[in-house]
Order: sequence, then C-alpha cells, then structure tokens
Amino acid sequence: MKLISSHFFRFLFFAFTLAALAAEPELNAPSLMVQKGHDYWDKAFADSYRLLTLNLKPPEPPFTTRYVVPGPKFKKEVYLWDTAFIALVWRWRDASVAQEIFLPLFAIAKPDGMIPHSSLQTRDSQPPVLSWALWRIFQATGDRAYLERVYPCLKNYNRWLYAERSMPNGLFFWDNRYESGLDNSPRFTNRSATRIRDLSKIAAVDLCSYMVMDDLSLAQLAEAIGRKEDAAEFRKKARALKELVNHYLWDEKDGLYYDFDFKKNRLVKINSNSSFLPLCAGIPSRTQAQKLVSHIMDPAEYNTLIPLPTIALNDPNFFLDMWMGPSWLNLDYLVILGMKDYGFNAEAADLAWKLADGLYQVWSRDHTFYEFYDPQSLEIKNLHRKTGIPATWCGREDTPVKDFVGWTGLVNNLVIEVLFGLSKNGDAWTLRPYLPGQASGQTFSLSLPPESLEISLEVKSPEQIRAIARKNQKQMTFELGAGKSAAWQE
Repeated sequence: MKLISSHFFRFLFFAFTLAALAAEPELNAPSLMVQKGHDYWDKAFADSYRLLTLNLKPPEPPFTTRYVVPGPKFKKEVYLWDTAFIALVWRWRDASVAQEIFLPLFAIAKPDGMIPHSSLQTRDSQPPVLSWALWRIFQATGDRAYLERVYPCLKNYNRWLYAERSMPNGLFFWDNRYESGLDNSPRFTNRSATRIRDLSKIAAVDLCSYMVMDDLSLAQLAEAIGRKEDAAEFRKKARALKELVNHYLWDEKDGLYYDFDFKKNRLVKINSNSSFLPLCAGIPSRTQAQKLVSHIMDPAEYNTLIPLPTIALNDPNFFLDMWMGPSWLNLDYLVILGMKDYGFNAEAADLAWKLADGLYQVWSRDHTFYEFYDPQSLEIKNLHRKTGIPATWCGREDTPVKDFVGWTGLVNNLVIEVLFGLSKNGDAWTLRPYLPGQASGQTFSLSLPPESLEISLEVKSPEQIRAIARKNQKQMTFELGAGKSAAWQE
C-alpha cells in the first residue's frame, strides 16, 4: 500500500480550515425560534444569513476591502443601492461588515462627487439611499470616526445630484430607466421595451422622495459629527423639496403621488408602489398618508398574498415581469417603514407578517430566496425577467435570480424591526412588538448574539404580549401589546 503524501495531509488541513472559516460566521448569526407555529420560519430565517455570508466576498482587485454581491450569479461588481440595502441586513448580523461594504462605493466615486451605478457601469448612478442606510447603521454603532471618514463623500454626492439631476423648478428626474433601478417599469417603458419615455422632462416621485430622505439623513449625520451649519442647510433643502412634491406630484382625487411630465404638463397616472415612497421621507400630511395607506391595504391593489406589488393589481399595466408587477423586498421594506413612521403600526405588521410567511413558505419548498416574487402566488413559474429585452443583454435566465440575499434578506429585518418592534439608538433599546391575530397562541424567540440579546414574545393576542428580554445576563419582563413599548439602557 502506498504511503499517503504529506501534501495530501496539508491539503486536508487546508480544506478543513477553510470549511471552519466558512462556517464560523454563522455561529454568531441571529436566530429565530417559533413555538406552536410554523417551523419553516426558523429554518428560512437562519438560511437567509447563511446566504448573506456566502455573498460576502474577500478583498480582491480592484477592491481593497470586502464587498457584497446580491447573489452568486453577480460576479465581482458592486452596486450602489443593492449595497445599501444589503448593509441593512448585515446591520443585525455584524455592523462592522455593514460599514466595510460601503467603502468600495466611495472608492469609485468620481471627482465631481458622482457615485456610479456600479463598479462596471459608471455612466449613470442609482437610487441615492446611501446616507439613509448609513444613518440607520450609525444608530447601531455610534461610530463617529467612521462618519467623519465617509461624510465628505456623501455630501459631495448630494451636491452632484442637485447639480445634475434637478430640474429648474427644483424637482428631480432620472437620467435613464436603468439609473432608477426599476429597469422595465411601465413608468418608463412598454412591455416590449420598444417605446421608452424621455425622462429628462419627467419629475420622478421616487427620486424626489429619495432626495428628501438623503437631505434629512445627511442633516442627522452632520449633527452627529458637529457640522451644525451643514445640518441646517440640508433641512432647508428637504423642506423646499417636500413642498414641491406636494404641489406638483400629489393627486387629491386619486389619493396618490405620481410622476409629472412637464413636456405634456400632466401627471403620469400609473398606480405604482413608488407612489408610497413619500411616506419614507415624511412628505405627506397625516390626511394624505391615510389615503396612501387605504390603497396599500386594498386587496384589489397592494394587499396581496405576498404584499406590495410594484404595480397595483387593478392597474392595466400590471404584468408579472420584474418591475411591472412582482413584489420586491427593498421597496416593500421602505414602504412598511414609512407606514410605521406615520403610526400605521398594525397595518405595517400585517404586511410584514404576510411577506415573512410568504417568503419563508417559498423557501420551505425551494430552499432558496429569490430576486422577486409573485404577489398572488407562492410559485415563481409565472414570473419573467425582462421579456422585452434580449436575454443576451440581461445575461441571465427568464426567471428571478436564486440565492438572492441580497436585499431579499430584508425579510428578516421586517421580523426584527416590525414584528418584534426592536430598535436601537446608541445605548438605548426600545421594544414595541406588533403582531397580527395569526400570531396568537405562539411564542417567538429571537437571539442576537452580536448584541448579547435574547428576546421572547409570548403572544396571547395582539393586545396581550408577554415579553422577556435577556441582556448581558440581566433579565427583564414586560407586559406589552396594543402599542405598548419597553425601553432600557445598556
């Protein structure tokens, strides 16, 4: 019998070491347990973090730090808004990684302040959600040194957007449909992509909302590092833009925000979930917000099996192709957070529950998370991916991308931040659970190892929830529900 080479043993040692390193991050990942409920929630919740870790890439040229891709089919390219949302998933997994993965974007920023669409697509930009995401991460870390490092880049990007994407009247437009992130939305093109609107004269409700969010987030970031004059200027810009959005883009009769075509001098009346993004920016009055929520909660429009399709079910433009109708977690997440900001907590919880249960059920069958979902079914067989664009242009099949974690991982954030109602600001924690009637009789246990925190919710009814929080070997018990909250300091 031949002796086994020492090279073989070295290979085995190296392989086992790599396996251990690959598995190690999951030991510290958040976990969920549901008693007397659906066991697929536990497994799907955990697998989302496994895929999140797999989509984190080591430093390699041209990147000097780790970076993230939305899924395995995306090769060595960082995307602007994908990174921002993925960082928010990492925020509960490892906030230091959440900070690190922004750095490749700042490294590719141009001298005039522009941050490109991606590291390979540098002609245009993408939805400006970086400052908004970084403010949410700063609330978890309190890392002012990091803010000092990245703030100039964020400020310069805001300046570039005002210089290059604002109309003479102060509203904002997309340079092209790809820059919007909603490549084939009927707001921009027909199904076959044979007709494309001239966007230079169309004020975009989503971009205007993102810009208010950017201004307000930059004001908060500026205050955190002592830039009071900057903060005041950003708030002034936000106020002015809010007024313009309400003046030009609100339709009182429909109770919706729309794009406005200044070439034709009329609203572009397509009922899309971009109409609800002003909620995230604090643009609507309470009365306007109520009208928006009535659309959101209407089963004929947006309150579907997997909620918040990109186009309302009853709009003639609805079609199960990417941004023409399917549900996407990044926009769903934004809209639900906006609803919470306006105090529509029960409605937000209802949607968050349906999204989580729907996606986790799909995972239980297919053992993967997808790029987008059918709002009316737990199947993906009816979904398409840019049918009007040749497959060679897309480089991918005519189905949603698999293992997309990616912003689809925000489904776990909905569980943590909306259903558990957990938030952190510096050393201050708040727990305000909202759960729908379907959760009655179940117990939900959440473990956040990075925060040394465990929370258990015993749900007798949405109005009666017994909460137990364990933090650093200290146990606290609260009687919650019906909007009650508990708070503690570290």
